[in-house]
Amino acid sequence: MSETVYYKGIATKIEPEGKTLIEIAEEILKEKGIDFDDFFKDTLEQLSCDFYDEYFYHKKTKTLYKITKESFNLEEEIIRADKKDDGTIEYELRYYNGGGGFEECLEEAFDKL
Repeated sequence: MSETVYYKGIATKIEPEGKTLIEIAEEILKEKGIDFDDFFKDTLEQLSCDFYDEYFYHKKTKTLYKITKESFNLEEEIIRADKKDDGTIEYELRYYNGGGGFEECLEEAFDKL
């Protein structure tokens, strides 16, 4: 059933530090006890799909983020993101999930930065 949803949270950039994002995604999946499923192109795609509410890959900037969120149930649509001084991105999403998904709205908010 579709409904209006509202999320507010923080996206923290994951720094590769000598590793590729694919390697980082593989490590995260292993920590969660998940084996790579060859249905996906790579571990980054699997991480983004299986744990879309914990990790977000912004394709335009090729950046992986750790997501924390708090959900609310209100009626007015809000799609925004703000960069903070510490490098995190604070986001606020309130939308009807019958017309769009979490990742799609987060992408729209990041594109506005």
